[in-house]
Amino acid sequence: KRGINAEYGYIAECHLGQSNWLNAIVLYDKCNEHISEALSTSANNMEITGELNSLSKQIYNQRCSAHASAFLQSQLQEEGMMEQAPLEKNRKLADCLEDFRMIDNPGDLPKIASFPPDFQPIPCKPTFFDISLNEIEFPDLSGRVEKEGGGALSGLSRWIWGR
Repeated sequence: KRGINAEYGYIAECHLGQSNWLNAIVLYDKCNEHISEALSTSANNMEITGELNSLSKQIYNQRCSAHASAFLQSQLQEEGMMEQAPLEKNRKLADCLEDFRMIDNPGDLPKIASFPPDFQPIPCKPTFFDISLNEIEFPDLSGRVEKEGGGALSGLSRWIWGR
């Protein structure tokens, strides 16, 4: 369970970096579910219980911070105090080549690439094998194929003895 919680925690921190507050909150809740499940199974081991409790407090603090940031962002958007939408701040560099902006804060630099990357559909099987099948020349196996003849009785005897 430690590995699962670490993965959820790292992914939640990535979402926090991109200002995806709600996704981060959901992932922190999932971490807390796994911790409570681990606490119920390892109630007799005091060392693990102590570590899990401290981890639960850390996750709770990060969740509260993400919740407060989401609330603050919604309030700023409602009041019109936000200079740029979060999507404008987090635009990729390739999308804003024509725009000139004075950057006062190093945190407002445009992103080079999005992390985690966007999902892209992929084909179920590679097209390389589909295309290469047309170019393959198969060997001539006509010499190995037995010629028909003999009748029904010989076919029945081959079927019984496997010849």
